[in-house]
Amino acid sequence: MTKHNGHCLCGKISFSFKGQPLRSTICHCSNCRNRTGSLFSAHIWFAADQLSIDWQECAQYSFETPAGRMMTNYFCRDCGTNLFFRTPLADPLVAVCAGTLIDANYWLSPGWELFCRNRPKFLSIDGTKQFETQPF
Repeated sequence: MTKHNGHCLCGKISFSFKGQPLRSTICHCSNCRNRTGSLFSAHIWFAADQLSIDWQECAQYSFETPAGRMMTNYFCRDCGTNLFFRTPLADPLVAVCAGTLIDANYWLSPGWELFCRNRPKFLSIDGTKQFETQPF
């Protein structure tokens, strides 16, 4: 089974994962925009046991969304790179921030596009299953 790798900007935190992602998403919700500092976030989702990482190396920040759901964001305490997030709503899956992958071509395309009601009007992403909010 092929192993894939990723890391933060400064390289202090690196991780690997094996197998195929269980889900791939782009999200336009305000939490993801604020968390990433971008117009949307891009994630590939894995079962926690597909990932190899020392979770103790990551800083974390937990918060409640406007819908009352908890999220925990994991990031590098040195460079601030967002690496993962988890939510009990999707447990036991872990969302890996797609921009941290060493091989960006591993992630061929997003399957789902979430919170399309918040998507900037100039942005168009083809080939996704689109949802106005969150389907899960």
